[in-house]
Amino acid sequence: MARLSVDYHSPALMRTTTLDVILPIDSHDDALALDALRRSDPDTWERTPYPAMREPFPVLILLHGITGNHRDFISETRIRSWAERRGIAVIMPSGYNAFYLDQPATHNYFGRFVGQELVEFARRVFPISSRREDTFIGGISMGGYGALRNGFKYAENFGGIIALSSAMVAGRIDDVISDDLFFLNRPFLESTFGDLEHVADSDKDPARLAADVVYCDRPRPRVFMAWGTSDPLANPNRELAGRLQDTGIDVTQLELPGGHDWEFWNTALVRALDWLPVSMG
Repeated sequence: MARLSVDYHSPALMRTTTLDVILPIDSHDDALALDALRRSDPDTWERTPYPAMREPFPVLILLHGITGNHRDFISETRIRSWAERRGIAVIMPSGYNAFYLDQPATHNYFGRFVGQELVEFARRVFPISSRREDTFIGGISMGGYGALRNGFKYAENFGGIIALSSAMVAGRIDDVISDDLFFLNRPFLESTFGDLEHVADSDKDPARLAADVVYCDRPRPRVFMAWGTSDPLANPNRELAGRLQDTGIDVTQLELPGGHDWEFWNTALVRALDWLPVSMG
């Protein structure tokens, strides 16, 4: 397992951005086999090359939540060992607090960044599959919303979407306004989503984008959604899962005990990774 920190200049963001990347390019079993050979046949071990490259890896672009960054999953979960066991590469970008939406006025095209540019960049640089069926996008909270929005907007790039405790999926975003949290006050929401009266049924509405995918006969990403029973966002997530299914999208729903926190996400993320069509090592 290799963990990389990659800085590159993003045309979508017009600045250098940092990614955390996990690549299962070697394994514990490989190391044990080579060590056994070293002990049993030192001469052969001296001539043995590094383990041969395997097939290109399936890849998951994993999006953090509000106030987070590209290091969150490394710090808060066992994503390294989970990815290694499944032979899957994981790419974790920073989305700041932009909900992975495009902000043309400041040239912060976060939607294009995670939905298109990052996929193309990663395929050029890392040993990952170029197949849509092997490419997935997922996230927690704000990142869950970003995965749904951009997974459907750029449906040609993704075979599956993981959305855990997705934020901003209410039928009317105006209903969530509150002065208690900075990301729920009206000025922040308007600067991020634009006119709040027109978010529903726009290209910021995952259900509308999913319907467009079906109506236009585009590739249909499969969806895994999970939320905690005590999460304030549980009901909006239930409703969105139903709306997606009504459009014809294949949705796996999972409601587990828990809230809107890392304790829940650690449990749900393992279940989501098990849902992905990848083989266990």
